[in-house]
Amino acid sequence: VILLLDIALILILAKILGELAERLHVSPLVGEVVAGLILGPLLLIIKPAPFLEQIASFGILFLLFLIGLNTRFDDVRKDMYKGSVLAIAGAVLSFVAGFLIGYFVFNSVNTGIFLGIAVLLTSTAITLRSLADIGEIKTRVYEVALAVNVADEVIAILALSLLTTYFTFGIVNIWTVVALFFVVLGFFLVILTVGSHAIGRFLELFKAVKDEHMIIAVPLVVIFAVAFLSEQIGIAGVTGAFLAGMAMSKSSLTESVIKPSIGTIGYGFFIPLFFAYSAIVMDLSAIQANISAILVLVAAAAVAKFAGIGLMSRFFRFAKREQRLLGASMIPRGEYAVVIAQLGLAAAVINQQVYSIVIAFVVISIVITPIVLRFMSKRLGF
Repeated sequence: VILLLDIALILILAKILGELAERLHVSPLVGEVVAGLILGPLLLIIKPAPFLEQIASFGILFLLFLIGLNTRFDDVRKDMYKGSVLAIAGAVLSFVAGFLIGYFVFNSVNTGIFLGIAVLLTSTAITLRSLADIGEIKTRVYEVALAVNVADEVIAILALSLLTTYFTFGIVNIWTVVALFFVVLGFFLVILTVGSHAIGRFLELFKAVKDEHMIIAVPLVVIFAVAFLSEQIGIAGVTGAFLAGMAMSKSSLTESVIKPSIGTIGYGFFIPLFFAYSAIVMDLSAIQANISAILVLVAAAAVAKFAGIGLMSRFFRFAKREQRLLGASMIPRGEYAVVIAQLGLAAAVINQQVYSIVIAFVVISIVITPIVLRFMSKRLGF
């Protein structure tokens, strides 16, 4: 009975504060995290519980599936080379920044690797929303930012797969790392080629059924089946969910049925529950004790993306204004960092202190991005 009340309280406050955040031109993720902070660490109304954690964890699968469903290479094909080069530059510098902070602040190689992966990916939704808010919609900067984010997501999924496999099985030498990379890449290619064709045909079989809910149930079956398969070969289940989304992205049923139906289930229930619960398990004392480390991480991650993507874009003959806008738009981290933090905490790869630092880092990076972009756009004439 208490569990049902907990879920009701989390959902209503997460959706209300998520709506308020959107009205303030900030990602609803911030509102959902704040809802968890209020109900958990601040007021102690809801405490972490194993079953509540299991229900909330389904939000990871829905989130990554929907991200995969919206990741379409055809939309960014003309900018894919530029986007890939810039994404790799930004990812490498971000990983180095996160690793160095993890290693020197926490004196741990594993924490360094974890933080490096956690700060790797820019949030696509927040980047594009922030650019649109200052009038940069369908411009050269916007289109290249979209290409960078698509490439970023593939890099992050590969990195996440390597991270989970590393902490599950360990790595003995560089050749094992190389072999592991090709195993993960091979799994990607199989799912996105043969798997995409097979899944597409599988979905088509159910178009004529009389039960209208069957076509909603089938994508759910695919999500869980591919997630299960990926875990069986040592890759994170969320990777499988992401790939299932990409495999379904070209289906004739995607826009009309799959995206709205799964989006309603995901964004209406599981995803806000996941982000709110992410804050419920935070340790506020750890944030207070490590505020300087959090701010250093925010600054280092922002500089890494700005340098790797903004400054590197000059080699593609972007104007200075475009370089700065592109670099600043890549500051926010979001969904992936929270997902990685949750997975790391659940697997005991990190402690609650590091987990809390990552969540605080995500919220700060999201909040400052639109502020920085507006300042650059209005005050500096960029």
